[in-house]
Amino acid sequence: MKNKIRAYPMILLLLPLVAAILLCERAGVLYPKESVAYDSLYVHTFVIQSERKATARCERYEADTYGGRVYLYVARDSTRTLPQRGDTLIATTRIRHVDSIGNFDYRKYLLRQGIVGTAYVRKYELKSNNYELKAPLQKRLYERLGASGLSGDELATVGALTLGYKEDLDPDLRHRFQASGAAHVLAVSGLHTGIIYIILLTLITLGGRFRPLYEDHWGRVALGSVVIGVMWGYAWLTGMTPSVVRAVLMVSLVELGKMIHRNSPTLNTIASAAVLILLVRPLDLWSVSFQLSFAATAAIVLLASYTERFWHRKEWKHRWVGWIMNYITGILIVSIAAQLGTLPITMYTFGQVSTYFLLTNLMVLPIASFLVPCGLISLSLGGSTIGVLFSKVTWGLAWLMNHSVGWIESLPGSTVPAHINGWMIAIYYILLILFYVFVFKKDN
Repeated sequence: MKNKIRAYPMILLLLPLVAAILLCERAGVLYPKESVAYDSLYVHTFVIQSERKATARCERYEADTYGGRVYLYVARDSTRTLPQRGDTLIATTRIRHVDSIGNFDYRKYLLRQGIVGTAYVRKYELKSNNYELKAPLQKRLYERLGASGLSGDELATVGALTLGYKEDLDPDLRHRFQASGAAHVLAVSGLHTGIIYIILLTLITLGGRFRPLYEDHWGRVALGSVVIGVMWGYAWLTGMTPSVVRAVLMVSLVELGKMIHRNSPTLNTIASAAVLILLVRPLDLWSVSFQLSFAATAAIVLLASYTERFWHRKEWKHRWVGWIMNYITGILIVSIAAQLGTLPITMYTFGQVSTYFLLTNLMVLPIASFLVPCGLISLSLGGSTIGVLFSKVTWGLAWLMNHSVGWIESLPGSTVPAHINGWMIAIYYILLILFYVFVFKKDN
């Protein structure tokens, strides 16, 4: 028992760290300082820090002012130029606290995102900067995808899958992905980094035929350094979003373990990534993407890997038939494990459950496995002849994915309302852990 505990030191470190973050959050010491004068009419200078997001009546931005970061709502006016990222906006307005929505503490939710208040402006003075100088990398790469021949919803889907750029996603398309249980595909995370990781290893080892690098110490160091560098380069390419940073961090820890000839248990690697992230950004503990990604990954490691022990792969007469059956079985096992791990978080946060998640994953994951590399090739080759050819293939895959999730969303009962509270989440995970421990002990 002591040896098992020693094998997971980062889990023992993670638990008190989470407890300390909860205590500090309750004391309010983790939140940004609110030095702004609320509800008073002043001339404020805002520096726009994000792309605009359309709401029902205005455009919403994240903007920095002397009192901290706020949500800035700008009224639509055909006679005025809307601000862009990097612009400076001067307006006479009030910065307000937000109110709670029912039992939901919206003010605390925004503080956890680093937002200290909201402001609304109709008349303003705008000091624009040169757009070409301030356009974010994701935006420029997204425009390069468009230049390769992609357009419409297919361009928006490819941009979300390969770059994490979701500004042009149609709300109806977002809803179709959410209702069908495929929303995780749109967020660049473990799935996408896993695809890039597998492709990278396949290229370096020539499909597993060239493995001398693994047998030599310095070869391992060289291989691991290349893999880590490329993976962090991809994270930078996608804007260093929290979800992709978490996934790349876990891959980096695995590769570092290989470099020093230490195969740490996967669960310990997951805990290590969580500890490093929470030490830098403790408020990520309340991020839904943080919760979903680590819950899904831990559940896959604990439940899916254990379930595969009981799956006796049948020897098929034709090898390709066996490969297809094993591939389908693997998707089903991983999908069920991830769903079990994230179910209470999904119910608590979104108040609904996607009933056809298995069908969704069977249809969407194979498409995503080809769409991500094809999208990156289209991006790298741009408007060249080969690039245009790949963009047509990419467009077809994106069209197929969009229509697949649309068809699943149209099925009767695609979503079921479900609401639970915090205590029910705790009870669920306790029962799930007890079930795992009981089965594990019984097996041993």
